[in-house]
Amino acid sequence: MLQHVTSRLEADLFLLHAPSVYDFRERDDMLFAYLSDSDSVNVTSVYEMYPIGWFSIKQHLADNGFDVKIVNVASLMLMHPQLDVQKLLGRLEAPIFGFDLHWMTQCHGAIELAAELKKVHPDALTIFGGISATYFAQQLISYPSVDVVVQGYDTLAPLTELVRRVRGGSRDFTSIPNLLYKTSGEVQATGFTHKPATNYNNARNDWSYYRDTPNPGLSASKLIMTLPNTGCAHDCGWCGGSRFAYRNIMGVHKTLVQKDHDLVIEELRTMREAAKHTSIYALQCYSENKTRMHQYLDAVREVGYKSVSFEQFNLTPSDTLKKMGESTDAYIMLSPESHDPKISAAAGRGTYSMEQMENWIPRALDAGVKGVMIWFFIGMPYQDRQSVLDTIAYSERLIRKFGGWAALPLICPMVPFLDPGCRFFEEPEQNGYRIYHHTLEEHRQAMIEPLWYRRLNYETQWLSRRDLQDVSYDAIARLVEIKGEYGVLPPQFCAAVLSTIDETRKLLGEMEKALTLDGGLPASLRAQMRVYNRKILAYSSDQIIPVRRPFGGRWFDDVTVPSEMIEDILQSQPNRAPHLAEVAV
Repeated sequence: MLQHVTSRLEADLFLLHAPSVYDFRERDDMLFAYLSDSDSVNVTSVYEMYPIGWFSIKQHLADNGFDVKIVNVASLMLMHPQLDVQKLLGRLEAPIFGFDLHWMTQCHGAIELAAELKKVHPDALTIFGGISATYFAQQLISYPSVDVVVQGYDTLAPLTELVRRVRGGSRDFTSIPNLLYKTSGEVQATGFTHKPATNYNNARNDWSYYRDTPNPGLSASKLIMTLPNTGCAHDCGWCGGSRFAYRNIMGVHKTLVQKDHDLVIEELRTMREAAKHTSIYALQCYSENKTRMHQYLDAVREVGYKSVSFEQFNLTPSDTLKKMGESTDAYIMLSPESHDPKISAAAGRGTYSMEQMENWIPRALDAGVKGVMIWFFIGMPYQDRQSVLDTIAYSERLIRKFGGWAALPLICPMVPFLDPGCRFFEEPEQNGYRIYHHTLEEHRQAMIEPLWYRRLNYETQWLSRRDLQDVSYDAIARLVEIKGEYGVLPPQFCAAVLSTIDETRKLLGEMEKALTLDGGLPASLRAQMRVYNRKILAYSSDQIIPVRRPFGGRWFDDVTVPSEMIEDILQSQPNRAPHLAEVAV
């Protein structure tokens, strides 16, 4: 009996998440190097994680009678290296397709994917939205593959009305706020006026689709994220979501807009029994007041989530620590950025000293918190090479004092970009920065630079772009060695990371030499780059537990396109050479 193959998928709106570099599988002229995505989260340098706000769009439009489907094209391209993207796009039928720039990491891939979409569906409407799209709205709308830019931090109402108009056969958007769109080649602006001050993304995110998916790789649990607000009460100079940035980009005075708390609780309940095998990364909970935070913890306990990692800006007070410990296996993420109080304060932190943190850690552990992760950042004001290495020496002190996992130090470079719109980007000279890429197109071209330090859109008075790359490898290699010496990580984990760093640095050096002396990359070197890229893009990893994880099972991996449709697309292709991302055997 022949298996039925779904011929196409239909929706009112498809949200398509592109890879950072659209044609990454064919590239042998750039290196997807280890650490070029910081390795701080479980993604590759293709940045296959889409914005969590898409859930709100999907739910809000469903509440208004429209069907929205999310297709993670980046994830599908990684999981199925021979996937024909144009054929996949041809199987998707909708009047509107939406794209994200996601903190600028998708600025190359999203615009290119939209152009491919236009080849297949020339009459479909392509729309872009998000913080980066809002910042670059005037430049973004000039690209031929972009029909509409929806500005703002909460676009639910304008987007719903836009979908309603298109489904009704109209392309007259003059009365819909926050839009830039084209009519007969001319750009029209409807005014950036929709800026809700309450009930941010007023829809319940629904995780029910994730309940029955297999657990990801070697991880013992599923992982979801919660985001109870937008904007921020704080003002870190490097952050595009900071108070300064929101006032600059969004034109608002109130920069912290909270989601209706009942909707956050309803969202937590959508995992049902699967919560017992699910961990949460609680984003931006440091901006929540104590009442909302404690209600959140009550819901976590009620539903039975396995563990929660809480981002915290200050040292968490005792009563909240106690409640965290009673509610779940709680982990706290601190980001002092540097051990040096001058650098920490200049970065927008500096709310506690390292001595205060060290005195607080035992209290957190005694309250039932399972562990504290302490993140340091490379690329901050006043931070030179010696300061970064001093941070690593301080990290060894923490490991020696607390045994490693109770207080785990981590460090990563700020890559690939300093957020456009943040204070350091807008006022670079006053803060010791130099900006290399200003326009959207400059950022797009930077994403395909062969060497990752040239992708950086900034350097500081204290560290050049090349210095930032070099000291990142020095620092992380030494920290991995320390973790091996103290038994924090198994020797085989440490050996694998150190081997990857050595291989990466050698290849980057050969590439730079060839580019400097010859102005290009010889065929033999490109062959080495192909092998390297194939290997690096065959798995995901992160610094916390540096193990190579297979793709699939993450909350953002694609669950929309049926496997039989993927197989049909793959089977319909002629035999040809494998793509770069295929796993070497």
